[in-house]
Amino acid sequence: MQLPRFIRTLTGRRLDWTLAAIAFVVALLPVYALMPWTNDLSRLLSVPLAPVTHLGMFVRDQIRPPQPRFDPQAPETLALEREVAQYRMLYEQSRLEVERLERSLASLRAVSARVDSPDSRLIEASVIAGDPSRRNGVFTLNAGDRHGVRAGAAALVDGDVFVGVIAPEVGNFQSVLIPANKLPSIGSRLFPPEGSDPRAPASSYPGAVLKPTGRGTWTAEVATSMALAPGMIARLADDRFGRAALGSRIGVVVAVEPVEQAPLARRVEIRPILDLDGLSSVILAVPAEVPR
Repeated sequence: MQLPRFIRTLTGRRLDWTLAAIAFVVALLPVYALMPWTNDLSRLLSVPLAPVTHLGMFVRDQIRPPQPRFDPQAPETLALEREVAQYRMLYEQSRLEVERLERSLASLRAVSARVDSPDSRLIEASVIAGDPSRRNGVFTLNAGDRHGVRAGAAALVDGDVFVGVIAPEVGNFQSVLIPANKLPSIGSRLFPPEGSDPRAPASSYPGAVLKPTGRGTWTAEVATSMALAPGMIARLADDRFGRAALGSRIGVVVAVEPVEQAPLARRVEIRPILDLDGLSSVILAVPAEVPR
């Protein structure tokens, strides 16, 4: 039986070009024109290829066994997530603890420059309780008489910020911190925010006796010829609180107004440098010898 003439002529290069032309035309045809017969063609080819496909799937399963589906609610998955959360918490806790220790060490170093007497030493006391009924109420510290804490000791934060004094009643292992804005009076001097002039004596800067206003600030009437302006820094100049606290910052001037009864005096209002609501620890200067 002989093939038709047009088939016998499609040999060699003619067959190659003919197949290439058919492939090119098919590639240009839209999808809806190819779908009716390509689907049927795929069904026909899947029959002889089914054994090969099954063999390939068997070999694949032998080389790489199928894994069970991941179940996010499985008990072992939930237990693993809890362990990861716990270790993440411990890691972050250690980082925060290192940050706290570095901050405490920096405060101790800053205050140690003020205490050069062998009869004094510095300790850090943590706040363990506060007065929740009032803003900036008294605070309870975890250091007392057994740690060398004495009534009237000044408490400092950040190296040079005066925040209060120890109350008269000091327990063996606890003491009470009275915030600075609760004290009846504080002796201070007002300095420019950029600092004092080393060529001028300290007495040339105006002194101010700070008295609480009940609003968390202080007020003082200052008689001086020096210009007073908001932003000036009030520094402790009161010998009652010890040498370690002398010169520490108390607050910043926020308002200046004239006094009608005293034309040469002006009334200043001073806001604390530090908000004590977030107070966590303070530095205290205590005697070097701890009582037994």
